[in-house]
Amino acid sequence: MSDLTLQIAASGIEADEAELDTSAQNLSNVSTPGYAQEVVNLADVTPAATSGVGQGVSVQSVSENSSSLYDQLNLVSQGQLGYANEAASLQGLAQNAFPEPSTTGLSSQLSQLWTDLSTLATQPSSSAAQASVVNDANQVAQTLNSTYNQLSDVAQQLSNDFEGEGTTNGGYVGQANQLINQIATLNGDIVAGQNGGTNVNSLVDQRRQAVDQLGSLLGIRTTTDADGSMTVMSGGIQLVSSTNAVDLQATGSASSADLAVETTSGDVLPAGGQIGALLTGVNTTIPQYQSQLSSVADSLAGSLNALQSNGVSAAGVPGATSSAAAPPYAGELLPSIFVNNSSATTYTPGGGSAQSIAVNPTLLSDPSLLATAAGTSTAGSATIDPTTAQAMAAVGQASGGPDDLYQSLVALVGSQTSAANNDQSSAQALSDSTTAEVSSVEGVDTNQETVSMLTAQQAYQAVAAVINSTTTALQALLEAV
Repeated sequence: MSDLTLQIAASGIEADEAELDTSAQNLSNVSTPGYAQEVVNLADVTPAATSGVGQGVSVQSVSENSSSLYDQLNLVSQGQLGYANEAASLQGLAQNAFPEPSTTGLSSQLSQLWTDLSTLATQPSSSAAQASVVNDANQVAQTLNSTYNQLSDVAQQLSNDFEGEGTTNGGYVGQANQLINQIATLNGDIVAGQNGGTNVNSLVDQRRQAVDQLGSLLGIRTTTDADGSMTVMSGGIQLVSSTNAVDLQATGSASSADLAVETTSGDVLPAGGQIGALLTGVNTTIPQYQSQLSSVADSLAGSLNALQSNGVSAAGVPGATSSAAAPPYAGELLPSIFVNNSSATTYTPGGGSAQSIAVNPTLLSDPSLLATAAGTSTAGSATIDPTTAQAMAAVGQASGGPDDLYQSLVALVGSQTSAANNDQSSAQALSDSTTAEVSSVEGVDTNQETVSMLTAQQAYQAVAAVINSTTTALQALLEAV
């Protein structure tokens, strides 16, 4: 009986040690991402058939408290949060290109142009008024250029983040490949460990963390196979199966707005997460803003160039479509106000015109060639009236004109930025909710673990007392014989 008592006590010590070790493990990993609370699973040792007396307790396993349902919900929310965070960041960068309202913004500069044109209408022969208008137009063109280029810089920076150019972490695509291969490797280790009877909980924790990171980056869903390995899918494309991993690659470019992520076999991923938001920004959002900005440039250049072509300078030089110049300006015509670039003589709308629109260098060097009058030029003497300058100033109030188009663009950027920020807040709230749900099942309760540790310590001490008492009694019996 004493042997059985010692055997039962020894099994109790083993169980208490396992519970102490597990509680210590849980407490030391309270803040470890991906860690799930571990629990010791005990079972009674089946009593001998002849005696009917229990033979102690055995440690069956150390398992994790986890919920596949909550893990999947959390994975979805991480993908949504990754997308929302990236989209909000992108919109913030894009909005920085439009410092409105401000005294340095394009809206203010256009307003100054129309004001100075109105002044010119009252002083059509004033060289100072002519120079002010030309300088205003030049400032507007340069701001259109810089705004367009700033948006291009945002797209290029996003592309660099995506492909890893100029970074040390391989970019988003490189990070995704590292995580995909890590998950495949962990799959193999977990299956091998389980088959060998090894505790693989720490490997499962590492895989859970890698899956969450990949979900935030790319947007994925997973299934766990019977052997413990995990299959990872993105938009119907299998990225991980058992120990097999698919490598991803970046294709296209920001400049052509066709950036994409593909498998090395050419399958295009309909990516979510951070990568999905980045691709949407580079391929759709930024080009949309640049296109509408070019519409502003086209409206401005088209309106003022047409009036310039129909007008006559204060000195009598006619525009291209006005009456033919008489001496001393025979054969001479007014230059266009805006051209596509500093080496061009005409302006053609479309494409990325906001990137290259410029004031005609000829007009910059001689502002007196600005059309301020209307009518004909007779013997080099213009019929001076404010009609052309007034018509130019009125462009600022025209429905669908450059000001309207620009305000619509600013409103679009503002509304999309606001929507992105709201989506970010909603995604964060959802993530917090699903994280709390996961934590309620998988998280470590420090109070509970502290109590469990104290209970195990007391049980350990009690078993030690039983062993000590049994040993003392046995010794006394031996001495009495």
